[in-house]
Amino acid sequence: MEQCTRQLSPKMRLGAAVALSLSASLGWAESEAEAQETNLEPAQTDSTIKLSAVKVRGENKRENEIPNTNATLLDIGRMPTSVRDTPQVINVVPQEIIKQQRLYTLDQALANVPGITLSTGEGRGGLNGDQFRIRGQQARGDVYTDGLKDFGTYTRDIFDIENVEVIKGPAGEYFGAANLGGLINETLKKAHDGTSYNYDQAFGSASMYRGQGDVNYQFTKNVALRLNGMYNRAGVAGRDYVYSNRYGASADLGVGLHGKTTWHLNWRWLHTDSIPDYGVGMIKLPNGTYKPITSAGLDRSTTYAREADRDNSDIHSLTSSLKSKISSWFTFSNNTRFTRYERNYASTTPAACSTPACVSSFMAGGNPTLSYGAMGGTAYLSKGIGVENVMMGDARFTTFQIKHDLKFGVDVNYQDEDRYMGTWFGRVNDQTIRNTSHSSKGAYVTFPKSNKANSDQRDVGLFLSDHIQLTKELALFGSVRWDAFQSTFAGYQLSPVLVPRQKQNADRWSPSGSIMYTPLKNSSFYFTFSRSYKPIGTDVSSQVTILASDTPQNGADFKPQRSDLFEFGNKTDFLQKRLGLGVAFFQINQNNSYYYDENGDVVSGFSDSGVGLRTRGVELNLTGKITKNWDIYGAYSWMDGKIRNSTQYRGKEAPGVSHNNFSVWTSYDLTDYLFKPESGHLKIAGGAQYASAYWSNGDFSNTARIPYQFSLNGMVSWEAKNYRISFNANNITDHLNYASSFSTSRAVPGPGRSFIGNVGLTF
Repeated sequence: MEQCTRQLSPKMRLGAAVALSLSASLGWAESEAEAQETNLEPAQTDSTIKLSAVKVRGENKRENEIPNTNATLLDIGRMPTSVRDTPQVINVVPQEIIKQQRLYTLDQALANVPGITLSTGEGRGGLNGDQFRIRGQQARGDVYTDGLKDFGTYTRDIFDIENVEVIKGPAGEYFGAANLGGLINETLKKAHDGTSYNYDQAFGSASMYRGQGDVNYQFTKNVALRLNGMYNRAGVAGRDYVYSNRYGASADLGVGLHGKTTWHLNWRWLHTDSIPDYGVGMIKLPNGTYKPITSAGLDRSTTYAREADRDNSDIHSLTSSLKSKISSWFTFSNNTRFTRYERNYASTTPAACSTPACVSSFMAGGNPTLSYGAMGGTAYLSKGIGVENVMMGDARFTTFQIKHDLKFGVDVNYQDEDRYMGTWFGRVNDQTIRNTSHSSKGAYVTFPKSNKANSDQRDVGLFLSDHIQLTKELALFGSVRWDAFQSTFAGYQLSPVLVPRQKQNADRWSPSGSIMYTPLKNSSFYFTFSRSYKPIGTDVSSQVTILASDTPQNGADFKPQRSDLFEFGNKTDFLQKRLGLGVAFFQINQNNSYYYDENGDVVSGFSDSGVGLRTRGVELNLTGKITKNWDIYGAYSWMDGKIRNSTQYRGKEAPGVSHNNFSVWTSYDLTDYLFKPESGHLKIAGGAQYASAYWSNGDFSNTARIPYQFSLNGMVSWEAKNYRISFNANNITDHLNYASSFSTSRAVPGPGRSFIGNVGLTF
């Protein structure tokens, strides 16, 4: 277990000791003294002490517990200190869930978070990779790492990620342009105290094998280095001819770990070598609606990928994180990231079986010819860079007996990408729906320089926020951010025409205000309003063509999308803060929305008046320890999304919004009943994930229905001092789920029943 430290001022030593003594008397004490007893942390002084993790004598210590995620510290300086102190829903997928469930990619981790769906193949079929929708709102460019943009569109492996946080609702006051429905943040594994060596080797269904190493070496009291490495080779259980091979490495150097100035330098590299899965086409039913053709009798293993298809990418990222306590009341931080990415991509995109001839033939057991959508699939070569710097000051002071936590700073980011559209030669369509052929003999693709398109975006944001503690029970939060955003596009479009440079500018204010009432120190009520804007051109890595994606045009009045959040909620801790509960009621109003048709063309929003989306609902989450041996991690959401401002679609349900969602995972330590605690820990765990049926992503007409999703999962593990063994079973009932979808065109069946065995060593 990693050694942790917490800061306790002298005034709080007695309280911490009493809390530890009381919890120890119950037999399952807090392993760490909590630093924060009020919403606003006291400023450190020279007399502040550092209290290392305390082992209480007589305590039956439990390793690898599922934490109360309300207590999760947010490693994003411009946000409040923790989830508990943030007046907004934040779902956290902690490291222990990642380990117990054997989660390897970001989309796997987010299956634990209700209200998230995936889209595949938007923008001429070229936007495969991590494309998430949060509460029905597009979030394909809203992935961050340690609060900085994670540039590029690719499949993210989480081998060097500690936690995954999903911030629900607009957060423009913290992150600037975009994040209309929320955003996803990954917290990197960082160098820390102690020296340890960890290695895990996993084997599983679909020829999966994966090795993952994690080494932390402490050179001196203040300097440590952490290395992570991974290789992963795997197919997809229940799917033919698609696979995902990934290799990655990262290094984090920590300097000044116990000083007033701390610096982390992090390097990451990820390589992918995959064949993308664009799933199966939809089939049109007699009543005019669509559903995935695998739900109408086609074998779920069917894929239409060709041997010439590929998704090869390399991501290199360098991040510097500096934090310095200048005085007892002022802290300065500076975080910088540089990313270079490259992607070589080619796909085969199935279209719907929608003609009467195709439908009747298939339903009669025939084998009709498969049509291709989005010109059969896009091929492109992209090369890009991204740079971001966030410089911030944090001042904590008192005026007229009112405490302030004032944060201010500047956020500058820039992204530039060259994309070469591919030209196919020798490609023919000899595919049928049932008896597929994966051969592409004689077919090849080139990327001529004449097919080059260039796009970039730059944003300068100034932000200011204040957390005002009026009384012990009452606090106000006020934030505002001003962004000057510019995007450009020039080059090749699919007409084909070489387009001269096009440019758009947008300057906007993103405000936020909250009130938090804490009648009890373990329970807070809050109300929040926040607003975000998304100008055209924010998603550089997904801009396929001008007019065929959200790219700027000279002389056009493209008003940014706007999203407003209204949220009322409560966060309460129980059982000495070992168990956390969150409840929230929310509504998001989005104006000037837009979406893409089969060819990736914008058919609402920037190209006309747009539609307005309203999403309202309630979320609940419960995480932590119920008893000494019993942990739980669960969440539920109910959502209702409606289209409000479109003449054509007014009153329709918002696509990608499942009304009922839940995810639950619970584990129990059987050691006390079977073994001596010092011999090791035997743990069993299980859970389920469910999402009710929803309209396919991008389907504003409400004609393509994705069936309900359900997965029953289980785990058993044995962990001793230096080794661990675990066995996981996923989708035990082999339910036909769909990982992603797009409009009335296609859906991607998810993995079938699968098993993973893992052996790990720790020194």
